[in-house]
Amino acid sequence: MVCELFVCCRFLNNIMKELPKTAEYIKNKLCYGEYENCVRFRIYKEFGEKHIPFDLHPEDTEEVKKIIQCLRKREQAEK
Repeated sequence: MVCELFVCCRFLNNIMKELPKTAEYIKNKLCYGEYENCVRFRIYKEFGEKHIPFDLHPEDTEEVKKIIQCLRKREQAEK
């Protein structure tokens, strides 16, 4: 099964355009396989597409922890 973000993934379609071999590796590993492990997908599922940072690498777990903490705090503040 393919990730539901695959066609519109700004990371792959814009940032990785200059690195086709790396993009192919990411596609094979995450987009066509274990997309539930992609941090971009996880943010999308929990917070929505508009909260996915444009340049967030799919395997950048440290950065995603910071982003998720920030988004959760923002959600709590809005309640």
